[in-house]
Amino acid sequence: MFKKSIRTKIVAYTFSIMLIVSVLFSVISLYNLLTLRSFFINSSKSVFEVQAKHYLEDEVKSYAKIIEANLNIKEKMCDSTVNFLLKTQDPKKFIPNIYTIMSKDLNIKGIAFLDNNFSAQYTYPADVKFDGAIAKIKAHEYKKFSKNSYFVDFYLNKDKNAYFAFLFPFKGDSYVLFEIDPVGIFSILQSAQIKPMGDKYLWMTDAKGVLVFDPEVKEHPLITLKDHVDLTDPENGEKLAHLMTNYVLKGKTGTSYYTFRGVEKYVGYTSVPKTGWALGLTLPINSLLEGVSKLNQQINSKTILMLGIFSFFSVITILIALFFSMWASNRIVRPILDATNTINAIIMGDVSKRIAYESNDELGELVKSVNNLMDALAQTLANLGDIAVNKENENEQL
Repeated sequence: MFKKSIRTKIVAYTFSIMLIVSVLFSVISLYNLLTLRSFFINSSKSVFEVQAKHYLEDEVKSYAKIIEANLNIKEKMCDSTVNFLLKTQDPKKFIPNIYTIMSKDLNIKGIAFLDNNFSAQYTYPADVKFDGAIAKIKAHEYKKFSKNSYFVDFYLNKDKNAYFAFLFPFKGDSYVLFEIDPVGIFSILQSAQIKPMGDKYLWMTDAKGVLVFDPEVKEHPLITLKDHVDLTDPENGEKLAHLMTNYVLKGKTGTSYYTFRGVEKYVGYTSVPKTGWALGLTLPINSLLEGVSKLNQQINSKTILMLGIFSFFSVITILIALFFSMWASNRIVRPILDATNTINAIIMGDVSKRIAYESNDELGELVKSVNNLMDALAQTLANLGDIAVNKENENEQL
C-alpha cells in the first residue's frame, strides 16, 4: 500500500503541475492568437472601408464634372443657335434643319418659340408637347444657368417621359425653348455600373431630391422620375433623408452610408452646381466586405489549423510529462522500497543486505544512514557473537 501510494502521489503531483502549466499556456496562447486574428480582421476591414470611401468620393466627383461638361456643351450649342436665329429675318424656316442636327448630336427633343406669357407660338416637331416645361416656367421653377440662358429642371410631359430644358430670351419679350432628352446623361450614369445589375452604381436626383435615375439592381428595378421616389422622405430611409437634406442638396461632397430598401450601402456623394442635381455613387457594404469575408475565412482556416497543431503538441507534451513523472516516481521510490526491504530483512535476521544507491540528495543521505545502521547493527551482532563464544569457552574451562 505504501509503495503504491508514494508512486501514485508523485505521478499525480507531477502530472497535475504539468497539466496546469500546459492548460495555462494553452489559454494564454489561444487568447493571443484570437486577439491577433480579431485585430488583423478589423484592421483589414478598416483599410477596405477607408479605401472604398476615398475612391467613391473621387469617382463621383469625376462623374459630376463629366455631366457638367456635357451640359455646358449642350447649353453653348443652344446659345450659338439662338445667336444665329437672332440674325435671321425668318428664324422658323431654319428650325427643321437645326433640329435634325441637334437632335442627333445633343438629344434635342424639340424646339419651341414662347411669347412673353410663356405660351407656345411655334413648336417643332409639331407633335412634341412642351406642357411640362411650360408649366414649370410659368410657376417660375427655373434658374439662371449662364449669362444668356436659364435652366428648367427635370419634369414629366404627358408622355410620362422625363426631360429638362434650356430657356433663352429672344426678340422682344419672346423666348426660345430647347427641350432635351436626358438619354445622354443617363448613359453617363449607366457607365458607372460596370456590369448589368452590378453592385456599384450611380444614381441621380433632381434639385429637390427626387430620383431621376437609379439603375436596375438586385433589390429594385430601374427607378426614374415617373416613379417619384423622394430621397428626402424619411420613409425611404431616415439616414438617407438626413444625408440628402443636410448635405447633398446643399452642395456638399463626401462619403457616408445609408440603408435603402433593406440594403446598407456606402455612398460617395456630390452635386452638379449649375443644376442642383444630386449624385450618389453607391456600393453595398456586403460587397465591399466580400474581400474581407474571404480573408476572414482564410484566417479562420489557418487559425483552426494552428489550434489543431497546438493541441497536438499539447497532448504530446502532456504524454511526455506523464511518462517523465512515472520515470521520476520510480527513481524516487526505488531507494525507499530498497530501504524498506532492507529493514524487513533485518527484522527477519538478515543483516547482510545493503542499499545500492549513490547520490548527494536527501534520498542518498537516507540510504547512507540505513547502510550505516546496517553496518553498526552487523558489527553489534558480530560483537555479541564474539561475547557469546567467549562465554562458552569460559564455561567449558570451568
